[in-house]
Amino acid sequence: MRVMEAQGVRRVSVAGLSYGGFVAYCMAAMERETVVVEKVVVCGSGVCMEERDVKEGLFPVTDLDEAASILVPQTPNKLKELVRYSFFKPTLFSWFPSCFLHDFIETMCRDYEQEKRELIKALVKDRKLSDIPKISQPTLIIWGEHDQVFPLELGHRLKRHLGDNAQLVVIKKAGHAFCAEKANEFFSIFKSYLLDFQVPAEVSPSNV
Repeated sequence: MRVMEAQGVRRVSVAGLSYGGFVAYCMAAMERETVVVEKVVVCGSGVCMEERDVKEGLFPVTDLDEAASILVPQTPNKLKELVRYSFFKPTLFSWFPSCFLHDFIETMCRDYEQEKRELIKALVKDRKLSDIPKISQPTLIIWGEHDQVFPLELGHRLKRHLGDNAQLVVIKKAGHAFCAEKANEFFSIFKSYLLDFQVPAEVSPSNV
């Protein structure tokens, strides 16, 4: 926000995918006179998850250490597991030789490993829906139908939390990585909402 203030930006729309959705939501919840957030897009993000969801079986794993080992993979097998959770359809990634996967991990996953693990735990600790602010901006919620990282129930929960101020659009036959699996559909929805304040005519917002 301070960077935008320094650059003279006064009105913005914010969007975030996965953890980025937490960031976008927090930016929208900030009350600032100098920068006004007009629209929000939250994509497959567990903004409305609660600590109890982990123990009650909402997620594929019920242990935060195990979840962190998948979300911050340090071995080829864990990286393949992350891909399986992220995509609805199998990908060629699972067939990549381990040497390539090791290189990917070294480049993308080694830095700040401990900090990332701690962040995952901190996101969940003592989290309750009743403590999550209700943002006032018009909000579009986009979710993959078969998301296993942040299950679709969390999208419906966020829609209920925000009420008529939000629309939920579910992308069929897609997982957490719907922006890659259904890129054209996703960008059509995203662009139409930000530019025209509506989703494409062929896309029907999901009923809660």
